[in-house]
Amino acid sequence: MKSHYPLLVASADSGVASLLRRQCLDPESREFGGFPEPRKGFSEPAHVVGVAANLAVLYCCDRSSYHRDPELLRRAVLACDFTLRAMHDDGTLDLIETNFHDATSVGFAIWNVSPAYRVMRRYLQPTGDELVLLERFVEFMRRGADGMKNGGFHTPNHRWVMASALAMLSNDLGRPDLLAEIDLYLGEGIDCNADGEYSERSAGIYNVVNNKGLLTIAAELDRPELLPHVERNLTMMLTYLEPDDTVLTINSRRQDFGKELYPFAYYENYLIAAHALGNPRFAYVADELLRMTNPYPNDRSSLNRLRFPKPIALYMLDDRIRETELTIEPFDREHYERFYRESSIVRYRSGGVSLTVVAGNDVFLKLQSGRLSISFRFAASFFGSLGRFVPESVERIDRGYRLLYHRDWGYVRPTGRPEGAIREGRINPDGRTVTHLQPWDVVVDVFPTPDGADLRLSSSGVANLPCRLELIFPSGGYFDSGQAQFKAIAGQHVLVKHGAFDYALDDDIIRVEGAFGGTTTYHHDLRGGLPQESDAFTVYFTDFSPTERQISIRGR
Repeated sequence: MKSHYPLLVASADSGVASLLRRQCLDPESREFGGFPEPRKGFSEPAHVVGVAANLAVLYCCDRSSYHRDPELLRRAVLACDFTLRAMHDDGTLDLIETNFHDATSVGFAIWNVSPAYRVMRRYLQPTGDELVLLERFVEFMRRGADGMKNGGFHTPNHRWVMASALAMLSNDLGRPDLLAEIDLYLGEGIDCNADGEYSERSAGIYNVVNNKGLLTIAAELDRPELLPHVERNLTMMLTYLEPDDTVLTINSRRQDFGKELYPFAYYENYLIAAHALGNPRFAYVADELLRMTNPYPNDRSSLNRLRFPKPIALYMLDDRIRETELTIEPFDREHYERFYRESSIVRYRSGGVSLTVVAGNDVFLKLQSGRLSISFRFAASFFGSLGRFVPESVERIDRGYRLLYHRDWGYVRPTGRPEGAIREGRINPDGRTVTHLQPWDVVVDVFPTPDGADLRLSSSGVANLPCRLELIFPSGGYFDSGQAQFKAIAGQHVLVKHGAFDYALDDDIIRVEGAFGGTTTYHHDLRGGLPQESDAFTVYFTDFSPTERQISIRGR
């Protein structure tokens, strides 16, 4: 989008000085040319060559204050040399914090290096250090192509990183031999369901990676049939923003689970998809994401990094994106109700209150009012971890949704034979008779309301079963039951036996009515339950199953 380009360049320029101060310039250091990360004390090679690529783009950009800056060029060459020294003979890199001889690290780096290479080819007639840097990029790409062609991966999103990077290199290096490797990846099928959810369900991190990979393959290899997967995911993401504009992450199967993350990384996804699909809503989201970052009023953490160097290469290489001002179509993202059946998740939003109901997860319910959230877990001391309520399904009922859980467990009889009684230190169940089998069933009905939800919880089956409901709040707020008020400290908890209470954080308040806990005080150390969240404040309700309870949650 034409109006975005100068803002992005100015944003990238503003971060260059602090970035260069981090570069190691000591020739005697193993980090020479790298950018050691403060929390690690060392540089990641893939990141370093990516920085070199971003510096090269600014060097070539006539809107940048670093245009044709020889010092920027020198620093980029030093960074490339660092990564090339770290590159293995097999063409792979180490992600030093965890993965070694890792071809996917090369793939992520190619996402930066290939566009920088193309920018240099388009905007320069390279001489001197410019030619040196270009040759360094070519060496990295050539060696990395072989590393990826013969290397592997270990997470679902890596497949589209690898395939897209190979597609770029096939075009950059004239390597048609890479196409067969790409077809192997695409032959596995795209792991995006009809709702738009990828298999990792990582709204905070890996959705962006998957979308970028598929958009790149579609463009590089003229494969428009890949675009509907991206379109479905980005459409679903329109309902994954919380009232404080953070991304819903409690459904993730990856490291972003439960993290407070903002959606800025989706900017490039929405920008490219808006142009590729002619989607004015996606153009609106890209416009909003850029606007939200300058400044971002709700960012309470260090997550707000107003740095968009990567899309600058996209603008410089694609005349349509650089010169076109897309039509934008605003839409109501504060009022909706979506049941994503294949993904077993419900998203409900009414103004400043959102509600999430999800199966297959220990956190089965989350309500957010403004910047304040409450999450729910339920467990009983039923044969260890089998007592954790992890709903097997979500189904629609009148005025709401139902979550179901069922388990049977019991004991085995002796066989009277020594052979095979024990296997790997445990009782071998094969051939044994089961006895005293006990059932446990949980039904949770959730009824959304304009300002919260009503919850009906019932359990049946085995009798005299201790159970607890956890209500998890961010720490630092104020708990007020009418009889007692105190500041909530991380890692602390309270048992509420009856009645109602308010929890307030800044200007946001959540009120809970229907507390129960008069029959047992077995709560935070309940056997089989998950450990208490150490960075949150927890309210416990306790009971004996069978039970039936009703709770109301309201935000204001």
